[in-house]
Amino acid sequence: MTEVKVYGFKKGLLAGIAASVALIGAGAVIAPQASAQAPRLVAPPPAAIDGSLSFADLVERVAPAVVSVLVEKEVEAPRVPQAFEEFFRFGQPPEDREGGGGSDGFDGEPGLQRMEAEGSGFFIDGSGHIVTNNHVIEDADAIKVRLADGKEIAAKLIGADPLTDLAVLKVEPPKGQAFVQFADGVNLRVGDWVVAVGNPFGLGGTVTSGIVSAIGGQNREGQFLDFIQIDAPINRGNSGGPTFDLKGRVVGVNTAIFSPTGGSVGIGFAIPSKVAKETVAQLIENGSVTRGWLGVSIQPVTTEIAAALGRKETKGALVAEVLEGTPAYKAGFESGDLVVRLNGRDIDSPRDLTRSISALPPGDKAKVTVLRNGATRDLTVTLGQRDKDDKIAATEEAPSKAEDQLSKDIGLRVADISDATRQQFRIDDGVNGVLVTAVKPGSAAEQAGLQPGVVILQVDGAAVTTTAALKKKVADAKAAGKEAVLLRLQLGQAKQFSALTIKKG
Repeated sequence: MTEVKVYGFKKGLLAGIAASVALIGAGAVIAPQASAQAPRLVAPPPAAIDGSLSFADLVERVAPAVVSVLVEKEVEAPRVPQAFEEFFRFGQPPEDREGGGGSDGFDGEPGLQRMEAEGSGFFIDGSGHIVTNNHVIEDADAIKVRLADGKEIAAKLIGADPLTDLAVLKVEPPKGQAFVQFADGVNLRVGDWVVAVGNPFGLGGTVTSGIVSAIGGQNREGQFLDFIQIDAPINRGNSGGPTFDLKGRVVGVNTAIFSPTGGSVGIGFAIPSKVAKETVAQLIENGSVTRGWLGVSIQPVTTEIAAALGRKETKGALVAEVLEGTPAYKAGFESGDLVVRLNGRDIDSPRDLTRSISALPPGDKAKVTVLRNGATRDLTVTLGQRDKDDKIAATEEAPSKAEDQLSKDIGLRVADISDATRQQFRIDDGVNGVLVTAVKPGSAAEQAGLQPGVVILQVDGAAVTTTAALKKKVADAKAAGKEAVLLRLQLGQAKQFSALTIKKG
């Protein structure tokens, strides 16, 4: 995957194996016994006659729909946060190809390597559409899939969505190719059994089982969507593979693991089937996903902020900044507005607002209720398009100049935070600052504890939100004769201060 290594999940498998009659009554789809020439939909497994539970029947039915995704691309040797392990499995660069090297990206061009990688995916229809993770196929030069019978066929990328880390491939499927479907309306609960099938470490067709450990993404670093946490062991290469319930329905798409060691420690994450189904439908139809966009930076309401606003509860999203020229700016939003409702529905948190707005199509008129100076007022905003209009409104200044002196004197490379880097480094929507992308070994930046993924929030007590602002603060400090600046940093949910030496010599 990207820096956040891909995660695998477990889904509630024990959610009850029902008899065929019960399944039909509940609306489950069972494929007819068509000839081997026709595409077939995987049918749910029956319960054992003696009432015992075994995953064998389930695996027998769903495994043929799961594939290994094989990718070739040129990559820069990554430096990633230690907490998250990429689920994408990179092979060793072929010795007879150019590339390789251990460049850290500071001396000359970044070190590029020709890499072979493997992930997982699964057929979702008889037309040959395959779902996998965006990070598995991102920047790929060539994509192939290996079927359950070992046959390899070329695949075409139909569309990808970095924010949900999903992608759709298309192949010419062999006749009778099995496929699976996303679960509809499943009330997945903590404790439900799940089964994960994938290609960890290139070992295609590997099956693991476990339970749903958590739902909703609580107590984890900021994410664009709420993952399903599972304890079914998943490892590198499981990315993009499906997590099934005991009826053979896809309840999640494995996307990442939390791993201090690099191996599975029983904490995996999967994209919920509802999100995956909606995203995949847009990717197949349009090749991309469009989302509504306001154009504000927001933050949570703390107990202290709530008290200052005269409120007893901490629900809502506080507008920290309104970007000029954005839909929110045109609609009359102001810094300090507390968003409490969207289209009549209460807003609980900044994440709730972000996801609710993103679920609306660009061009929609949304009614937003805000609390301003103790009084509520309704604002009508015509939503822009996320990932398009926000780039237009963003600062156009190229970061290269701002980084040149930082790289040379301090050993630090930084970038403005974008939607893509928020997803990659799991930066919460309410966190605003400058992202550290690389640190030179032995430099002042490394001695200050900086590393890729860290967000610089403040320099000497002043907030910095762009690379240009960071450069100016450091330059001003140098001009004033200071030997170091005080940084306020954030990594995940942890904040701390650090002194960064800026005097050369």
